Amino acid sequence: MKNVLTLIAILFTTAVLAQEKLHITGTVHGAGNPLPAASVSLLQATDSSLVKLSVTDKEGRFEFAAMPAGKYLIMATSVGFAPAYVAAEMGKAAVLRLEAVAAAMSGVTVQARKPMVETKLDKMVVNVDASPTNAGANALELLEKSPGISVDRDGNISLKGKQGVVVLMDGKQTYLSAQELANLLRSMPASQLEQVEIMTQPSAKYDAAGNAGVINLRTKKNKQTGFNGNISLSYVQGDYPKAPNSFGFNYRKGKINVFTNGGYSLWQGVNTQSLVRRFHGAGGTSVFDQIGFDKNTSHNYNARVGIDYSVDKNTTVGFVAGGRINKNEGFNTSDGRLFQLGSNATDSSITALGWDNSTWNNLTLNGNFRRVLNSAGREITADLDYISYVSKLDLMVDNRSQYPNKPEAVYLLRGNLPSNISIYSAKVDYVHPLSKETKLEAGLKSSTVNTDNNAPYETYEAGSGKWVDDVRKDHFAFREQISAGYVNFSTQLKKWGFQAGLRGEHTANKGTQKLLKKSISRSYFQLFPTAYISYAMNEQNSFGLNYGRRVERPNYADLNPFQRFLDLYTFNQGNPYLTPQFTHNIELSHVYKSKLNTTLNYTYTTDIINDILKQNDVTKVTFQTKENVATRRNIGAAVSYNAPLTKWWTTSLYGNVYNSLYKGLVNNVSLQTDITTFSFNANQQFRFANTWGAEVSGFYQSKSLATSMFVIQPVYVVSFGASKQILKNKGSIKLSVIDPFRIQKVKVLINHDNIDMQVNNLWDNRRVGLTFTYRFSKGENVQQSRRSGGAQEEQNRVGQ
Repeated sequence: MKNVLTLIAILFTTAVLAQEKLHITGTVHGAGNPLPAASVSLLQATDSSLVKLSVTDKEGRFEFAAMPAGKYLIMATSVGFAPAYVAAEMGKAAVLRLEAVAAAMSGVTVQARKPMVETKLDKMVVNVDASPTNAGANALELLEKSPGISVDRDGNISLKGKQGVVVLMDGKQTYLSAQELANLLRSMPASQLEQVEIMTQPSAKYDAAGNAGVINLRTKKNKQTGFNGNISLSYVQGDYPKAPNSFGFNYRKGKINVFTNGGYSLWQGVNTQSLVRRFHGAGGTSVFDQIGFDKNTSHNYNARVGIDYSVDKNTTVGFVAGGRINKNEGFNTSDGRLFQLGSNATDSSITALGWDNSTWNNLTLNGNFRRVLNSAGREITADLDYISYVSKLDLMVDNRSQYPNKPEAVYLLRGNLPSNISIYSAKVDYVHPLSKETKLEAGLKSSTVNTDNNAPYETYEAGSGKWVDDVRKDHFAFREQISAGYVNFSTQLKKWGFQAGLRGEHTANKGTQKLLKKSISRSYFQLFPTAYISYAMNEQNSFGLNYGRRVERPNYADLNPFQRFLDLYTFNQGNPYLTPQFTHNIELSHVYKSKLNTTLNYTYTTDIINDILKQNDVTKVTFQTKENVATRRNIGAAVSYNAPLTKWWTTSLYGNVYNSLYKGLVNNVSLQTDITTFSFNANQQFRFANTWGAEVSGFYQSKSLATSMFVIQPVYVVSFGASKQILKNKGSIKLSVIDPFRIQKVKVLINHDNIDMQVNNLWDNRRVGLTFTYRFSKGENVQQSRRSGGAQEEQNRVGQ
């Protein structure tokens, strides 16, 4: 009887599995005819990972037999043709039509290359290595030249004219404020990155943070067995030399995969800034004219090592450890004079010198788990993360003021400022296919952030000859706990696709100024719905409509009330009373032949967190801070086109026009700004023979609003690049010439109430870079294990 029951169980299990197996067939056509010997790849629809390969027969037919139930994409490639994609539809033979891009030449090997920009309904993908001008660049410069992205000189990143972008690294947060994130990206060679994913409307699975959307930076990984790796060495010459370098190694055999990557970057940069402030009063107009110069030298070291272990065919566990050390030396000087407009006589002058040495250490630990529950696609994943930032800043400020017929006034300030931040995060995600076309996802996440920032400023007291506590001395601690849960439902009904999600997040935080014995506590719960509709009208046209509500919480650095100096008359100060801002986003998109993408978008944001200026007309002191001051309405249209024009010329074009309207109160005075902005990115790539390439790229942005007060004048740049494959295509040499005419600069105008200011920035942007890359690989491609953690929101908000 036992044997009979066992046989029945086996037969029942076999029958169930047989019901879950799929038979996928189709044909590939090229130039109007069936295409034999074409490569056909079956990909997972969720992450485009490879499942199985096939080759068409002499009639152009292919098949994938007995495949597990799920959603798949089919990709067909052939020499001389552009790749084609189509979604696998159950019970319907797929038809893929390849377009010719080059005539086949006898005796010549045509190497497949990724396009610089790929447009999809849910995101835009930038392939980093496809652009020679990325040679010697850093990650922040890479973002600046990417379609729809703009970066101001403070490192604030905007997407389609909207601030509040969350930047992820391999799907996990960096937990940094805008300034610290900018420093991190400046220290990261672009050669460490494989792709930049730009998502303006993430699903409920992602953290709700980020008004404008999510930018995910995917680092290079190897999917092959054996020992594989790459090394990239660069030298860049601007006003000062720079050297961004990186490496990556991977060993995969059997159940174990070990990987490591890292780099060292030397970056020396200079910045010249002029500030002109006008103070209008009954006695006339006073002008405060300042010229500033700063130079920074950074040594950046980073490394990451990890291991994936397959317990069995359905279970994988992994561990990743990463670290980063940044050592920076800075020197700045500022000379300013105050005079009456129409007079050359100086009322007073100030000279400021500053020195700072900082060390910034980061440790990241991640443990992850994945369990496939059945062949239909049910799975559960989990992540545990610990992230630590420890920094120390030593600074010295020397301010000397001169007044007519008075002795020189000297103000000396010093500080040894430590900062400690620790972050704990845990999350679990569950995927449950309800049918072949319907899927349910759910998950939970909890994170805790503790920050401690001490600023024991001291000033020199000439009378006693001693250093004493300065009035700016402060000690600020902050603790935040966020608990979240989400559910997401998606289904496909023939040509229609539907997805709806709901995410709930509870936030509780407390900030304490320890010296003043003041504290501020907040606790709130918010819901964030998302909805998507897609329609594949035919093989050439696809449409999408989506909606989402998102939140932007204040960065930890912005909550810190410390003052950061340029001189006695100019500084920056945090605001512990900031509250979150909330955004509604709507987008309508159309994709034609996977080449032309058009998007219409509407955004409405309340309680905007804005950079503002406060000014005292009597003391002439102006400082920058952040406040919740306005609402914003942004409406725009974006068009991108990415395709080969000839067999040797490929173009990538992106244009975006949008109108930003701010309404609110700034310094208790009504403010309304309304500006329409146009931006344009262009990249032209040329291929010569089989191993040479060249590129011309550039961007233009008309007058725009950085915040409700800061109006940026037009910005533009053009750059050039060339590349050569060597060492049997295992190596490459890339030459980049960035802004050779030195035309990229930033001019900012601020004119509101009693504030009338003009700021001009010019930096070390004209550079020539040479990069050598060597790649070695061995083995077969296999599906990539997960290497990203579960932290999805907090890491973008850390500040020093």
